[in-house]
Amino acid sequence: MRKLSKTDYILSRECRKNVWVKWNLPAVYGQHEVSEFEQSLGVLGNEVEELARGMFPDGYLVERRSEGAQALTQKLVSEHTSVIFQAVFATDKFLAVTDVLKWNASVGAYDLYEIKMSSTEEEDEDGKKKVNRKKETQFEYDLTFQYNVLTLCGIKIHKKYLVRLNKEYVRQGELDFSQLFILEDKTEIVDLLAEQALAEMNSTYDYLMQSKEPEGNCTCYHKGRSAHCTTFSHTNPDVPPYSVHDLYKIGNSKAYLIELLNSGVIRIDDVPLDERLDPKKPAKGKKPSPPRKRNQVLVHKSQKPIIDLASIERELNSLVYPLYFLDYETSPAPVPPYSGYRPYQQIVFQYSLHVVRSPDAEPEHYEKLILDGDPAPRIAESLKEHIGAVGTVVVWFKTFENTRNRELASIVPQYADFFHDLVARTYDLMDIVDQQHYVHPDFHGRASIKKVLPVVVSHMSYGDLVIQNGTGAIEAYRKVTKGEVTSIELEKLKTDMLSYCGQDTLAMVRLWQEFRKLIEK
Repeated sequence: MRKLSKTDYILSRECRKNVWVKWNLPAVYGQHEVSEFEQSLGVLGNEVEELARGMFPDGYLVERRSEGAQALTQKLVSEHTSVIFQAVFATDKFLAVTDVLKWNASVGAYDLYEIKMSSTEEEDEDGKKKVNRKKETQFEYDLTFQYNVLTLCGIKIHKKYLVRLNKEYVRQGELDFSQLFILEDKTEIVDLLAEQALAEMNSTYDYLMQSKEPEGNCTCYHKGRSAHCTTFSHTNPDVPPYSVHDLYKIGNSKAYLIELLNSGVIRIDDVPLDERLDPKKPAKGKKPSPPRKRNQVLVHKSQKPIIDLASIERELNSLVYPLYFLDYETSPAPVPPYSGYRPYQQIVFQYSLHVVRSPDAEPEHYEKLILDGDPAPRIAESLKEHIGAVGTVVVWFKTFENTRNRELASIVPQYADFFHDLVARTYDLMDIVDQQHYVHPDFHGRASIKKVLPVVVSHMSYGDLVIQNGTGAIEAYRKVTKGEVTSIELEKLKTDMLSYCGQDTLAMVRLWQEFRKLIEK
């Protein structure tokens, strides 16, 4: 009899029908392959868990998921083994594998610990810290599922904890495990959720055990495209590839999306041109947002671009030569590998730089790729060699590049003035698209360079490259630094990584040239 695991339970809380397909139509579900990058996240999670076990000395590791592992777990629990890793518990419906169980002799019960690789703390556009409540809730239900299964198995649980990486910790020398991880007591919230979660677990199990596919759309039907499940096209066959689900940030306007769908509007062509497309009024002291949704619908209906030549000219005339088109490739390390880094701080291991010294000059190209040790000092030294004291630094999505510049200023303080100066001189070429000076129907409401480039510069795209996106570059860096490639594969990967990053800055140069041609006409 199939059992509901924690993973499938959490997945079902987002979309039950997606998990039904996973259980009952594995061939359909298997069409949506897990990328190498997604697989590597699982590997990183295991590495973080193994590190966290260092907080619990003398633990016993249950190494399998079989019925034998369940019997071994029962034996260890009956003997009040002080610490058990990967204990396996099963009922007739559910299966749970716990990260850590620690015997609490003072109360005659076990304390339950769930180790998480990721953090729920994020920064908004203004750099202010906030908690991703959706992810935090997911973690709480994750812990509650385990608590319920163990309780059904007759295991007495006292405290329920989340163990996660401390994003405030800055490594200095050897890792300090007392600072690297933080412990959060979730006992109160788990106790509050337990009854409701158990009812949900049972109803989910019954739903998944249906032999006939449930009728109707999946719950993702009322979400924006970025939140759709992997089998959305199977369970919602009437939704076209470009639909109202692709309206700009429609996931943040759920009521509006539901209104459109309930009125039978699925295609962008059928979206009414009414006030619901307009941005919210800005808070006091804030600039009004451009009418991104409205423009997206307008250009799709007309199939003609919106081009604000005066605004484009004003933007380009603000740039100071020489122009430095800069792009970084980075890798987020859950556990800081070098001194000066925090958990999940991006490691800048590569840059590409195209320099245009005058309006009609040919671009000069410089690049650096470092695949050993801490790249920061060598990246900083190389950049300072090629970026002068005067001239605009041109990027695409400056929030990312300037955050890296500020971090580099902290990691290599001898270059702090240089990196802070880069921040002050940075111009975001994406603003021409994002601020609606240039809106094309084929952008589909997006402003990413991967979407904009082939539309504006028809002979250029990322389709011919081996590495075609940032996650591909991250995975290549991981493979090299983990020693997972041969010497021959290494040289090929280097070439592919350089080609990808170089394409990013050359793409910016070509886009800038096309924008110039518009105003010169």
